Amino acid sequence: MKFFANLDQEAKSKSLRYLVIGGLAINHYGYSRDTSDLDFFISLNERPDWMQLLAKFGYANFHDGGNFIQYDAPDKNAWPVDLMLVQEKTFAPILEASLEAEFFGVKTRVPRLEHLIALKLHALKNTRMHRFLKDFLDVENLIRINKLDLGSKKVRDLFERYGTQDLYEKISRSLAID
Repeated sequence: MKFFANLDQEAKSKSLRYLVIGGLAINHYGYSRDTSDLDFFISLNERPDWMQLLAKFGYANFHDGGNFIQYDAPDKNAWPVDLMLVQEKTFAPILEASLEAEFFGVKTRVPRLEHLIALKLHALKNTRMHRFLKDFLDVENLIRINKLDLGSKKVRDLFERYGTQDLYEKISRSLAID
């Protein structure tokens, strides 16, 4: 995907930082699922620069929820782009702990598995119903495929901090069926 390489190159030339999240990051951790957009995790401090960069590539903002911005692709052959924006104090440590990954021949970065799960749990806790099943299955499969111990303090702490007790119980029941 030439667009991804061009975007990465342009972002680096402007010292814009990002992590790949969403479906591509989920796939990186072993759960293969389709994705129809590119999802980037960025610092709120870089919001204007990212908006300008995407506009340069012909992307049109169709939904701006403040911390989540969705862009329509400039043509039918391009992927839509979503930006998840967080405060620098949240972004910096997640970037620092991130891992290298390669997508479409481009070396970039993804959040550590526990950070990706935390982002998904936060989404589940605050999402509308139409996204719930996708995010729920992402969390369930990331835990299952990566053989995380659901009863471990580390995993329980993720649910307590970013999710809910109800989500923990639902995931526990679902994984017990496997």
